[in-house]
Amino acid sequence: MAGACGRTYRIDPKLDPAACNALTQTASGLLVPGTEVTGIAPGTAVGTERSVDVDVTPPAAGACPETWQVGARLTPVFGSRIAGMADLRTSAIGQQVVLPNSQVLLPEPGVYRLTAHLFAIATWNFNGRHIASITALWVNTTTNAFVPGSPRWVILHDEPGTVNPATGLKSIGGNAVCEGFVSITAPTTYEIRGLRATADGGTQANANLQHYLAGGIPQLGIMWQKVSD
Repeated sequence: MAGACGRTYRIDPKLDPAACNALTQTASGLLVPGTEVTGIAPGTAVGTERSVDVDVTPPAAGACPETWQVGARLTPVFGSRIAGMADLRTSAIGQQVVLPNSQVLLPEPGVYRLTAHLFAIATWNFNGRHIASITALWVNTTTNAFVPGSPRWVILHDEPGTVNPATGLKSIGGNAVCEGFVSITAPTTYEIRGLRATADGGTQANANLQHYLAGGIPQLGIMWQKVSD
């Protein structure tokens, strides 16, 4: 500033030295920190730690006041597929058989819901009582541990009847929804497995049972969705 007799004086501001003071006195002048808000472009992901995208729209150049628009969107990963058909005719009683194309890779840490819409059919070619079941369950392919709460009877039947004289066969079908929740800390693969059982104790029954388990025909198939980080 100009003083008496044409003299010029420089007056430096006095800054509070408290740590919470964001202003800084530098050799070239007073430094005032600026704030820049950045976000994620719509349609992209923040990362595997959080299933949320944050969108930030900056103000127009020269706008006064500067108005920032900030929004957030839930973006949990999910997927679906149509499974094939498992032939259980030659499997041992209680042996787990993988349902083809039922494998799902859960890609990131979190809690997931696994769902499988399944259909099964059993056919036999002898008269007399026939007690049998087809069970399905979700299984971790690495540990072979089943998902708690997921085992379901797709078919559980007790048939005392006779075969169809025209075909020499008798059949029964059923469907079920097999689902459960899993919590993972790294990418993990799960799959549907089916197994059959009989309770009539006859070797003829075991030899002639024709058991199939299908996913997706005519049901909706295999689905998974992340529900929590």
